[in-house]
Amino acid sequence: MVSIETLDNGLRVITDEMPHMRSGSVTVWIGAGARYEEPEINGISHFIEHMLFKGTPRRDSNLKISEAIEGVGGMINGFTNKETTCFLVKVPSERFGLGLDVLADMVFHSLFDPDALERERGVVIEEIKMVRDRPDSWVHVLLEEMMWPDQALGRSVAGTEEVIRAITREKVLEYFESLYQPANMVVSVAGRVTRRDVAGAVSGEFASRSGEKHRGFATARFTPDGPVVKVEKRETKQANLALGLPGYERLDPRRYALELLNVVLGWGMSSRLFQEVRVKRSLAYSIGSQYSALLDAGIMRVYAGVDPAKGKDTVEVVLEQLARIRDEKVRDDELRKAKDFYKGSLALRLEDTLNLALRNGEHMVLTGKIVPVDEVLERIEAVTAQDISEVASDLFKKENLRLAAVGPFEKEDEMAAALDASML
Repeated sequence: MVSIETLDNGLRVITDEMPHMRSGSVTVWIGAGARYEEPEINGISHFIEHMLFKGTPRRDSNLKISEAIEGVGGMINGFTNKETTCFLVKVPSERFGLGLDVLADMVFHSLFDPDALERERGVVIEEIKMVRDRPDSWVHVLLEEMMWPDQALGRSVAGTEEVIRAITREKVLEYFESLYQPANMVVSVAGRVTRRDVAGAVSGEFASRSGEKHRGFATARFTPDGPVVKVEKRETKQANLALGLPGYERLDPRRYALELLNVVLGWGMSSRLFQEVRVKRSLAYSIGSQYSALLDAGIMRVYAGVDPAKGKDTVEVVLEQLARIRDEKVRDDELRKAKDFYKGSLALRLEDTLNLALRNGEHMVLTGKIVPVDEVLERIEAVTAQDISEVASDLFKKENLRLAAVGPFEKEDEMAAALDASML
């Protein structure tokens, strides 16, 4: 049973009671991410996420923070993306109050110690270098730059080495104080807990805080001026390709048809891309598709890791499959399998208290409401083959194509020719 309450200071609290479980998961969400950042502070949301693990007056080191949770068999982590930052713990249900206490302590009482900040600056820079050195990660950074050029959505969540070196402690605190406010936060708890216990614990940790967020973001803009190709030459044994197209925003009702299109196209070993590109033609080891929805935008992407000599052939086959799903209606049996796959995988994910707390919190912090699972299942079940064809016709257009490639390619012309010659 899910309950939602809003404290006087604007903090939203979600409790999902799962009395049959033995764990309790606590997540604290903040509406802070890369799209809130100007170019000169790109990466600051992610930097702050790191800093909140460095110590508070009560727990003055990363070790003491982690020991508090791991000492009861739990786990603690955090992540940052384009639109949100999240801190999370999963502990035995009777210790959920400890988990909440640790997260509240981190969010409201972190020291931002100057020496710790300088040390963590180096850690973040090493993380940036790691992504840069991994072509299978870097190709997606390039693709997002192409999808949203000169926009916050197109910049890396981690930022750049130059920007992170230049960010001052004063800038960190200014940004932190502008967004880490109760009215811009959600606490989401799931597990063997009660609404009453959660309300009491949250009130004790969060109710005395006040303040509203003081920072917004620009609306996303996608310009259909493609196809656009960007090749970064590297002397690697494998080439990495990422083909991108615009998708629907988070609350667009057409997203459910796009979700099922993604299942049919490239989600799992039985998908069309896996069967055609890997099984039948042996063009790639890694192949798949992904649809990601944002508040006011979306991206549909296909990724492949291929032999460089087969890069152009792989792109051509992928484009053939995009044209096919646009021009030919999905078979009834294929659509049935896609629906069962989507619904079953969602049900299995939500058996876990942490996944449920994450889902509820993300929905609330981004849109102010939680779409019930039963409603999602009903919308998925209602999708028709015609809906999928219409979505593909709307999105799968040559002018929408973006292709990023990292590998030992001499020039972009060959890849550009494949896009130009496609049936999209």
